[in-house]
Amino acid sequence: MISNTDLEYFIEIAKSGHISRAAERLGVTQPSLSHCVKRMEQALGLQLFFRSKKGVELTPSGQRLYEEADRLKDAWEQVVRSTHDEVELPQGLIRLGCHTAVAQYSLPLFLPKLATNYPDIRIRLNHGLSRHLVEAVITSKIDAAIAVNPIEHNDLIIKELCTDLVTLWAPKKCVNAQLLMLAPELLQTQEILRKLSQKKITFKNHLESSSLEVIAQLLLAGVGCAILPKRVVDSLQTKTASIVKNAPVYKDRICLVYKPEFRRVERGRVFIKLVSNCFK
Repeated sequence: MISNTDLEYFIEIAKSGHISRAAERLGVTQPSLSHCVKRMEQALGLQLFFRSKKGVELTPSGQRLYEEADRLKDAWEQVVRSTHDEVELPQGLIRLGCHTAVAQYSLPLFLPKLATNYPDIRIRLNHGLSRHLVEAVITSKIDAAIAVNPIEHNDLIIKELCTDLVTLWAPKKCVNAQLLMLAPELLQTQEILRKLSQKKITFKNHLESSSLEVIAQLLLAGVGCAILPKRVVDSLQTKTASIVKNAPVYKDRICLVYKPEFRRVERGRVFIKLVSNCFK
């Protein structure tokens, strides 16, 4: 593979018309330049110079490469600068995972500040269950996730941002007190159901939905009772529902999850710091 140094050496040889003279100007040995030319010719499968006792002269192929060499060298230097900028400057793309219900109350806390203070950082949101988003961080499909109750993993850094309570809610004006609305795929829901059963609290009918936001809206509309996280209900900024007395509670940990390499780039460092501070 031809490197930027190879192009630099090639340009000087072409300008000098002599390998020894180019070596003096570059401050390298003549064999180093000879090996460079041979390596480039082998990589391209083309002869770049005619050799004679007087020196070297570009072949037609060599002349074409010489005409493009400066542009290629500048392009490579730009790539190198951009690569360094990706690491050293707060810019570039952050792929962030977050459950839609968690996103409703968490993203407004820090995204306005991020957009104001770091306008060159772009965010691409991915939504799903927390356990799936954590797996996406592990496999590097996303850079970070705001996850609920993430399981410890050797490849992850888990930073707790806040806690939440999942419990049983009832609207102040309930149409059907025997209807329980829930998201059955959540582990928290299953644990609350188990504890309700132990307390001999049962419901005649269930309404199931994969969307906590939909369940919250139906709760506020008085459709029935619901198993929901407190922060999800609080994010609706209404007092038309309350926690059922003596209802079981499940404590959630809301965490920022990322791999160690995420904090090795500047956009990762500033993102981690900003999110952590906004949740304090």
